[in-house]
Amino acid sequence: MKTNLLLLLLLFFLNAYSQTFVGGEQDSTIITEYNDDHFWAYYNNEDFVVGMTNCETKDHYGHYYQLVIYINNLSDTSITFIPENITSTLRTRQEDTLSLEVYSYDEYMKKIKRSQSWALALTSFSAGLNAGMVGYSTSIMPNGMPISTYNATAASTANMAAQNQIMTLGMMMENDKKFKEQGYLRKTTIHPNEAIIGYINIKQKRGLTMTVNIPINEQVFSFNWDVAKKKREKSKKH
Repeated sequence: MKTNLLLLLLLFFLNAYSQTFVGGEQDSTIITEYNDDHFWAYYNNEDFVVGMTNCETKDHYGHYYQLVIYINNLSDTSITFIPENITSTLRTRQEDTLSLEVYSYDEYMKKIKRSQSWALALTSFSAGLNAGMVGYSTSIMPNGMPISTYNATAASTANMAAQNQIMTLGMMMENDKKFKEQGYLRKTTIHPNEAIIGYINIKQKRGLTMTVNIPINEQVFSFNWDVAKKKREKSKKH
């Protein structure tokens, strides 16, 4: 039940721009399927089932390839899965191969924190400046000269409203951070006949074919994804 609920949560993160798995037609250990319009590919051998779906996603913190990864331990020994060992490369239209930045849990949370800190600082400055100006008003005297007055009550009310706005924004940011934490893959021991599912983000760059390498217990499961096909199909529709 927990696995199914987590899968639903992870699919909520993904948008509709699912990538297409490349190759595998001649490999009997590979199975592919659609799940809620997202294309999944699985390697199935005697020891593990390793599956993945790859989608482009964009949020307040960046533009990513978001991978949901499923690992089922079919062996008779426990293994430790380390997401930090995942690597990814991208083949470009110029036939270059680029290394993509795979965000670990700690790196992604730091990225969120930095972005939120900047946003909160700017909001605090703007709200404080506006609240300070509310207390001042300018009127024109009969002789045509302007005169400024200060209303302490209005300034205090505006300042309280500004503090409430900042507090509410801070709470929203903290809730968003906790939501992003749910399901992000971290180092995990997978016991025999157990399975895990979670997601990681990879910094998005334009290219043709993206390769994701997942090392598990001295085996490396490589997935190739056509990351250009969706753009071509999208452009044809316009």
